[in-house]
Amino acid sequence: MKKTLRYNYRLNPTPEQEAKLIEFGATARGIWNLLLSENMRRYEYDKTFLFYKEMASLLKELKPFEEFAWIKSFDSAAA
Repeated sequence: MKKTLRYNYRLNPTPEQEAKLIEFGATARGIWNLLLSENMRRYEYDKTFLFYKEMASLLKELKPFEEFAWIKSFDSAAA
């Protein structure tokens, strides 16, 4: 019988680290919601979906626009 181990960790971030974690989570949620709404819109229109490669290129195309400047704050290597 295979035994599964479980480890519990507790983070105790500094106030600066906590602020960065909250900002990271908010940006990730914003990107998720943006791409989810785009996928829902496309599905309603012509029953197609965006997959990872198309989503990544869409984010690159959106970054230069001022209303999507918040995407630049997201660390792409952390996702």
